[in-house]
Amino acid sequence: MLIGSVVKNEALRNAQMIEQYEAQLATLPKGSLISRKGYFYLKFRKDGKVCDEYVGKDPVKVSELRERLALRKHCETMLSTLRQEQKKIHKILEELV
Repeated sequence: MLIGSVVKNEALRNAQMIEQYEAQLATLPKGSLISRKGYFYLKFRKDGKVCDEYVGKDPVKVSELRERLALRKHCETMLSTLRQEQKKIHKILEELV
């Protein structure tokens, strides 16, 4: 059945993309960037506690961290969308069987 094979290929592609995004998320920082009196800090949760990590004033370092945080947000959004698609794909596959 042609439709079944196309849906199976899509499920496989989707699963691979989910794995790639999860691997990329593992390397990206969590949290948000905050500024206090001109100094920047990375604010995040660790073991249920809010932590602040000093970043400094260096505009290059701050800019790079902003880009990595934005990339993390993008990856989280894409991962959420892919997981929703994966549920729909599995539902379609169950109906085809």
